[in-house]
Amino acid sequence: MSPAQTSAIDVAAGPKFIIVIQQKGGAGKSTITVNLAAVIGRSSIMQNDIEDAAVVAAGVDPQGSLESWADRVPEEALPFDYLVTRGEVGVLSKFKGDPARKRVLVDTPGFMEIDPDTAWGEDPLGGSRVADALREVLDLADLAIVPITPEWLSWAPAEFTIERILKPRGIPFLVVINLHDPRDGDTALDAVKTWIDERGYPRMADPIRKYKIHAHAAENGLTVVEYKESGTALRAREDFMNLALCVEQAL
Repeated sequence: MSPAQTSAIDVAAGPKFIIVIQQKGGAGKSTITVNLAAVIGRSSIMQNDIEDAAVVAAGVDPQGSLESWADRVPEEALPFDYLVTRGEVGVLSKFKGDPARKRVLVDTPGFMEIDPDTAWGEDPLGGSRVADALREVLDLADLAIVPITPEWLSWAPAEFTIERILKPRGIPFLVVINLHDPRDGDTALDAVKTWIDERGYPRMADPIRKYKIHAHAAENGLTVVEYKESGTALRAREDFMNLALCVEQAL
């Protein structure tokens, strides 16, 4: 069975919330959210002939990064619905009982107002509007994707996210190595894999590779399922199809 077939949505199931979360900015949360929603949404339409609105991409970041990207994609090419809460609490909770929604993928901002003196086991998130919106998302989450890059500076924030935010709430999670440049060889990739495995964190076996085609996708109004056919486009799409397979297996 192919990843596309496996990741097709079970229309009899209720909505599942998948959040993409990492304390540090720059780990590629928005790229993962948009492209994963596109792959799952396209697969769902092809396999089940259901409406694209069954898959929703949502953002709680006040900057509206997801909205800026999705607005540039032609409506007929966007295989999911989208919304941006801009930190407003209560918007995403309305989807919980909606039988028309099968997957809700949520892009989250980097954490703000972290209290470093918070006791272990207590909530270290601050008291801002965005922090409250993030708590709502965490309460809804069925699965968290934690992106991490081969860059060492992203590792500690990923650990903080897992140990201080996700584990205390009992949220299942999947670590995804993102932005691996194949031209750099495997030394840095092997190092981050070892770091993840030493902590016993579940992870996607292969990384999401770094390609220029991803860097310009938002500006050009494209998702990974609409890239102009090339070897790079096929490899980029394969990465997100593999991620979709891992996510559906984890749910």
